Amino acid sequence: MPIDVTVQHKDGQAVTATVWPSTEVEFEDHFGVVWSEAFGRPHVPQKYLYFVAYHSQKDAGKTGLDFTDWLRTVAQVAIAGDTADPTDPEAPIG
Repeated sequence: MPIDVTVQHKDGQAVTATVWPSTEVEFEDHFGVVWSEAFGRPHVPQKYLYFVAYHSQKDAGKTGLDFTDWLRTVAQVAIAGDTADPTDPEAPIG
């Protein structure tokens, strides 16, 4: 089942994109970690969440920036519908 990630940019713009299988496969290839293992645990490393948010936005045509330049525009990323603070290392993801 696809999830949505919402990116809050430093300029105040919020963008939501769906994480489709193409992003899940790209994630597994890039990190060498199985999707369900990475996102099925209580504390997902931030680099995983940022990578997934970037790749889903890139696939949706919502950014033309490379990852590093895109990341410089980001204030925070959250799984859509998740009310936990994504910068809190004790907050559950998903």
